[in-house]
Amino acid sequence: MAHPQSALWDEFLAVSARIGGDIGLIQGAGGNSSLKDGGVMWIKASGCWLAEAARQPIMVPLDLAALRARVLAGNLAEAEIAAMALPGGPGGLRASVEAPFHALLPSRCVIHVHCVDTIATAILADAGARLQQRLGGRNCHWQPYVKPGVPLTEALRASGAQTAPVIVLGNHGLIVGADTPRAAEVLIDGIRRLLGGTGTPAMSVMAAPLAGLDGTGYAPASAPGAHDLALSPALRALAGNCAIAPDFVVFFGPSIPILPAGPDLPARLAALAAQPLPLNAVVLVEGYGALIRTDAMRGTQALLTGYAMVLKRYLMNGGGEIRYFTAAECAELLNWDAEKYRQAQNRAEATDG
Repeated sequence: MAHPQSALWDEFLAVSARIGGDIGLIQGAGGNSSLKDGGVMWIKASGCWLAEAARQPIMVPLDLAALRARVLAGNLAEAEIAAMALPGGPGGLRASVEAPFHALLPSRCVIHVHCVDTIATAILADAGARLQQRLGGRNCHWQPYVKPGVPLTEALRASGAQTAPVIVLGNHGLIVGADTPRAAEVLIDGIRRLLGGTGTPAMSVMAAPLAGLDGTGYAPASAPGAHDLALSPALRALAGNCAIAPDFVVFFGPSIPILPAGPDLPARLAALAAQPLPLNAVVLVEGYGALIRTDAMRGTQALLTGYAMVLKRYLMNGGGEIRYFTAAECAELLNWDAEKYRQAQNRAEATDG
């Protein structure tokens, strides 16, 4: 199955790469985009980085009619998605687990982003009311948190979300649909401005060098803005519980340890590094900054920057009660086969820790 030879296809790849390269919209392998071409839906492969869309073959072709029929019937099993791939796609890759909601939505181009400005509002207990106030009369559907993949698709179908060009996902992100990739990108830009704004995170540095890290399994984070999580009292008060969006749980575990500096720090770090990832992938040291495990998955630095951006935007917006994931919801994400596959994809390449 050859991809379309058209200006629209070129635009799709260019827009996907542009969005994927904006850390305020996509962090690491998060998010996805799709383009429907007749009976084929091309969608980003699981575990791949949208930023590489224009350089690498990361779009997988699916049988659109077969997938949509099962979605509309409400009897799709997650394991069946891979079998709906058409021949000719990039070898060794499988479609994003979020392909079902792309098939459900009628727009020719659908883009799902983990927009930090959107997430900063979508984590709130009263997010629905806040969005109605901030987005005014826009045709936007609010979807309270449901586990990504088939459960989310079923919730969207049941609530009639497919009639809205903009969908905000509780504790998760943003979905837009349009006739062209560029029109979808414009929708994203508009929502982003209304919910916060654009901005590049400042590069923060450790307050002072931290001695004794050799052999602990940790190194100072290079993620822009990450050290602020330990250095700012307001951010540090929030940063320990990172169960506010799926990718933060998947890359960091449900919580981030916050440790005081002291002579026993190296031993405590070594003990944390001995636990299985993603647990303790990130550690904050009071008065110093953020550390990342040297064996952390590729993308951990980007996710840490995104996490800091979400919390900063949350504080800039005036705060509010946060709706944290329950222990059961965290376990559901960490034990999910689709996420284990995506983690494996990002362990197969060099880590960025």
